[in-house]
Amino acid sequence: MNKSVILILLMLFGSFFHAVGQKKSDQLKEKEKELVKKIKNTKNLIKLTRNSEQLSLAELGIIQHQIAYREELVSHYNYQIRKLDLQVQNTKKQILTIQNSISNLKQEYTQMMIHAYKNRNTDFKYLYIISAETFTEAFHRMKYIQHYKDYRQNQIEKIEKNQAVLEDKILSLEEKITAKKAISKIKNNEKAEYLKDKKQQQETFARLKADENKYKSILSAQQKKKQKIALAIRKAIEKEISATIKKTKNKFTLTPEANALSKNFISNKGKLPWPVEKGEITGKYGKHRHDIVSTATVDNNGIDITTEKQAKVRAVFNGKVTSVLIIPGAGKVVMVSHGQYRTVYSNLKDVYVKKGDQIKTKQVLGSLVNTDGKNISEAHFEIWKITSNGLATENPSSWIYK
Repeated sequence: MNKSVILILLMLFGSFFHAVGQKKSDQLKEKEKELVKKIKNTKNLIKLTRNSEQLSLAELGIIQHQIAYREELVSHYNYQIRKLDLQVQNTKKQILTIQNSISNLKQEYTQMMIHAYKNRNTDFKYLYIISAETFTEAFHRMKYIQHYKDYRQNQIEKIEKNQAVLEDKILSLEEKITAKKAISKIKNNEKAEYLKDKKQQQETFARLKADENKYKSILSAQQKKKQKIALAIRKAIEKEISATIKKTKNKFTLTPEANALSKNFISNKGKLPWPVEKGEITGKYGKHRHDIVSTATVDNNGIDITTEKQAKVRAVFNGKVTSVLIIPGAGKVVMVSHGQYRTVYSNLKDVYVKKGDQIKTKQVLGSLVNTDGKNISEAHFEIWKITSNGLATENPSSWIYK
């Protein structure tokens, strides 16, 4: 294959992969921004939890999240560095190919110039043409001389174009090497912060473990509170079921309207916004052994999200407010219907909606309780599903955006 053709193909493929690479690069930058933002939020929450002895159990959970975010960010930087290494290698290969092409073009041009110098006598060209035996042969000889002249000019243009491409590639190579150095520096700083977080995690764990008996009583009180909320929610849903669902032969059947709402809600699983704008999950769903108090078992119908004090709580999806409850010692509770499903928002101090209100995604429902004037609040969020056999809870972590 002609070297010029190879060079053109190389440039075309380079443009294509540059466009694909640019899209991937933009996605990486967005991911990096997201992780940096999350780390900033966790650092702020850790600072607040240290001034909230009552909720120091949450501190360990937040630190664990921060460590996970830093691990992901370091991995993200490693990927970028590997990608830049590959780009540097490819660019060096391209530079070598272009340099070889320029060298070959210059050699060809030098040979042409030597030939032209040897045949610089103008009379020679005319003699070469008129010495032809036929008019057709003379015409072809004349065209050959013209093509030869054009070819020489074309070689000059090719050399100039290749020289310009070479300069661009060298500049691109320098930029990639500089970018790699910058990312490596950021990665090393992030890795150092990661090691600090790990140390902090160990210290926090030891501090909490040393006072395990104290947290047993805290957990016991929290568990009673959760049971009280769960019982109140179950009763409220059972009470409202008859208004939206038909009961046939001891089994519940969705109305057409409720069925449509349910399908819409289900289609957004894994994409729902969080019930608070900022925060970290510090109480996971389901029945499990507690991280600190090894003898304690936690049974959680939803998730607990530690956030800024008196943070606003918002609806995760369009729906209708079906209940607003007041639970002594557990604040206020708002329940929103999405057909077969109910989203439940607990631990509220103030509520800005009432039963029967149609609400939109991210609409503010109320603000959280700020227990005993602490610097942080805790949102409790649940998702319930009405089935043909009764009621069941869902893991909210599977529904909200990761």
